[in-house]
Amino acid sequence: MEEMFFFDANCRIGNGPFGVHPGVDGLLAEMDIFGIDKALVRCNDADQLSAQAFNREISRMVKSDLSGRLTGVWCILPEQCPELPPPEEFFAQMRTNRIGAITLFPKAHGFMASKLSLGKILGEAAERKIPVMLYNCYRNEEFVYNFLAEFPNLTAILNAGNKWGTDRTLRPLLEHYENVYLETSGYWVPEGIRDLAEIYGAERLIYGSGFPTFDYGSSMLQLKYSGLPDDAVRKIAGGNLQNLLKGCDL
Repeated sequence: MEEMFFFDANCRIGNGPFGVHPGVDGLLAEMDIFGIDKALVRCNDADQLSAQAFNREISRMVKSDLSGRLTGVWCILPEQCPELPPPEEFFAQMRTNRIGAITLFPKAHGFMASKLSLGKILGEAAERKIPVMLYNCYRNEEFVYNFLAEFPNLTAILNAGNKWGTDRTLRPLLEHYENVYLETSGYWVPEGIRDLAEIYGAERLIYGSGFPTFDYGSSMLQLKYSGLPDDAVRKIAGGNLQNLLKGCDL
């Protein structure tokens, strides 16, 4: 298989609650070893930081990446407490700070994720096709189902989860929500990637490493030897995520 473009949708940088992890230089060096071209990154200690501190820290780290290979993810909060700028200003700041996607941590940040609390910002995110990252979905199946029922038009990227597979939970979401995509880190089901691509389309799958929890090598190997045609592997490896980020209106 020829060399291809890899865009990692799920990796973390900076210190975390369980020790010191690679910063920007360390992540870029690791990416170079394995041939990862770009990465969508978030802070390692998301559960320990406020949303504002999370956004400031990831902006600082992305700015220090002079190569332009890293794109950040920002947190959102309920709009009734004016802790973040209004949506139009918030999205403009995302563009200025090389932020390509948003996420939310309702439990860590103490709120309920619903139309009542997030209707305005997520309504505009849906119209602008800004990706919403939902990490560790296998731990929060009920939340993910309720969240997507409230916001069915979101461009949502769901983490595939743990090594035992999450197909019974995630396949119904791929079937019923056309703007839902599955990110592959932690999904170590034999022939699972190929099966998902053949049923739902390679366009619905996005490569993610889960670094530093997981090593780059295992996730890349699984995709490269999935048995899919080269053009499908290229879409999953980086093309799909790059197209989503280019297609959003920031």
